[in-house]
Amino acid sequence: MENRLFQGEYVRSARILHTPSDFARANLFYLQEIGSLQALKPHISRRQNLTSYLFFYIISGSGILNYADKEYAISEGDCVFIDCRTPYFHQTSDNLWALNWIHFYGPTCPAIYLKYVERGGQPVFRPNTLSSLDGQWNRLYHLASSADYIKDMRINEHIFSILTLIMEESWNPNAKVLSSKQQSVVNVKEYIDTHFAEKISLDELSEKFLLNKYYLERIFKEQFGTSIIKYLLNVRITHAKQLLRFTDKSVEQIGTECGISPLYYFSRIFRQIEGISPSEYRMRWK
Repeated sequence: MENRLFQGEYVRSARILHTPSDFARANLFYLQEIGSLQALKPHISRRQNLTSYLFFYIISGSGILNYADKEYAISEGDCVFIDCRTPYFHQTSDNLWALNWIHFYGPTCPAIYLKYVERGGQPVFRPNTLSSLDGQWNRLYHLASSADYIKDMRINEHIFSILTLIMEESWNPNAKVLSSKQQSVVNVKEYIDTHFAEKISLDELSEKFLLNKYYLERIFKEQFGTSIIKYLLNVRITHAKQLLRFTDKSVEQIGTECGISPLYYFSRIFRQIEGISPSEYRMRWK
């Protein structure tokens, strides 16, 4: 049966729904739902357009995942990590599966998932060992039902640890598969990273990469969590800090080499981002 709740006739499950604080929604990785299930009969679960990321792993049994119009066989020891904004369904086989899952989100999740894909991460991967991921899942499950007064901060910590483990375990540089949209913003980001000292504007990037500037701005922010102009400024300021700390070049020369001039403008932008002037920064860190 499709779209049945994970309870009763088709599954035996335990789940916790979590409602994060406004602070957590705006600033942290936050939990939406965590649970485990044992399938009792073959069934299909379909989802689409969820503002969520899903991680689950198969404890026993087997089944299939259909994600982005591709089908993946999954069995004991396999992990799944997907963006739920993309339609998907998963289905247990006659070898009824048991699995643990987490639905979560956070402001930086889209950029992290893109980095996962850039590194060759696949919707389905098999880690060297499940013990670390299983341990983090168990700690997160118990935390979700606790009365910890800083629960949202601790949930953020555990989800971050799970994402770090996923990145580490799924490294697969020979299997990079990027959509045309993802590749477009990766190319723009790489161009900014190497040409930050030059004059760069949204109009120029739009013309260079043959993309509507409003579309480009939207998908860049969607994937990296910041606007193109803010990202460019952060890259320039990062390089300026390196030069301030590790060279004796003048502040004016450093601003010019990082694409921010004249001097008064460089000093104003630097103070806006770092809270102090370039000269003060140099004195503190030299």
